[in-house]
Amino acid sequence: MSENKKFELSPSISIIIAGVIIAGSIVYVNTNPAAPAAVGQAPAPSTATNVRAPSAQDHIVGSLTAPLVLIEYSDFQCPFCNVVHPTLKRIVDESNGQIAWVYRHLPLESLHPNARPAALASECVAEQLGNDGFWKFAGIIFADQSKMSADYYAQVAVQLGANKAKFSSCISSNKYAGVVDADSQEAQQNGGNGTPYTVLYDKKGQTGVSGALPYNTFTSVIKTFQGRQ
Repeated sequence: MSENKKFELSPSISIIIAGVIIAGSIVYVNTNPAAPAAVGQAPAPSTATNVRAPSAQDHIVGSLTAPLVLIEYSDFQCPFCNVVHPTLKRIVDESNGQIAWVYRHLPLESLHPNARPAALASECVAEQLGNDGFWKFAGIIFADQSKMSADYYAQVAVQLGANKAKFSSCISSNKYAGVVDADSQEAQQNGGNGTPYTVLYDKKGQTGVSGALPYNTFTSVIKTFQGRQ
């Protein structure tokens, strides 16, 4: 999956996907980075063309060799990201290795002041505990977003097996700010103005889908994407 050609949605596929998405999409939208607003809407699909290929540096569930990768740009404090989290897990779990899931950061800081600190904390957990540690941390944070705080992130990190002093040093250094910023900029440059934003990525191309789509809707979008010429 090292090469990814630009994929333009044909009018027929665009209409099909748009119709499916309108059936039930909810998303936190940041249409103006300086003054974002939280709204529920049914966004149209967007064509992402420059999302970087999934790699071993990503947080991934499944295999990098899977024919399709769902690259989710997400915000730990976003309630709709919490809703889509189990949906994406189910899709991957039921795919028999045909679909993988990558998590990248898109904290909407004006809406969710705890989102960026949580993103940085997740990277500090991953530094010590690897990919599995990252996903366990993410699952715990999404399970109860009302607890989000610096103290809670440290508590969860230690609970998972991280060294508290090393975790605290990592947080203080702000060493993963560039990672979070790069993810966010990439999302915004490829149509991601709200969360969750998921890019469907395969060897033929990529396209972005906004919103916490229900399971049946998401699988329909995937089938349409995979069935294109």
